[in-house]
Amino acid sequence: KQWYQRRVAITAGKEPRYGQMGEVNVAANALGKISLLDNQPEQTITESEFMKTAANGHRGVRDNLEARLRNLQYVRTVWSKGDLKQALEVAISLDDQGITVDVLQVIQSSPAIWDLHICTIVLPALRTLFHSKHENHLFVACSTLKHIIKSFGQLIKDNLNAPPVGNIDITREERYKKCHLCHQQIANI
Repeated sequence: KQWYQRRVAITAGKEPRYGQMGEVNVAANALGKISLLDNQPEQTITESEFMKTAANGHRGVRDNLEARLRNLQYVRTVWSKGDLKQALEVAISLDDQGITVDVLQVIQSSPAIWDLHICTIVLPALRTLFHSKHENHLFVACSTLKHIIKSFGQLIKDNLNAPPVGNIDITREERYKKCHLCHQQIANI
């Protein structure tokens, strides 16, 4: 079986010869060889050579995916010990936006696990995700920020408007500090 790829030259009004116009044309013949033409003399490689070359080209992608799998397994191990906050800190510290996005997608599906401390961990990571070139990262960052503002916006506002004074209330002071930190981080985004 042979495959041919042709393009009609509009300006000249005639068909170009096979292999013209600077593109790589691939044709497989019945002997299982592949011919690559690019305005150069014909080069012939076997199918096994072609597969080896293609596999080498994907080595970097494979290595990246294997590293991401190892990192996700590490985050999962930390999380399985029952410490979500530590797992979030580990995921963000790995400096891999893909890992951060994966973890954020998981915790977004469970609104009951969110608290102000988680917000203080997640918000700095969102700032970096907003500078990502990947559309999915931007979408997850936007939806996470929306969730934080929707769930904690009023709490943050109320605590900033009524700072702790007078009596010593450690939990209220901690809440105020977290709300103040969240407010600053949202303002920085």
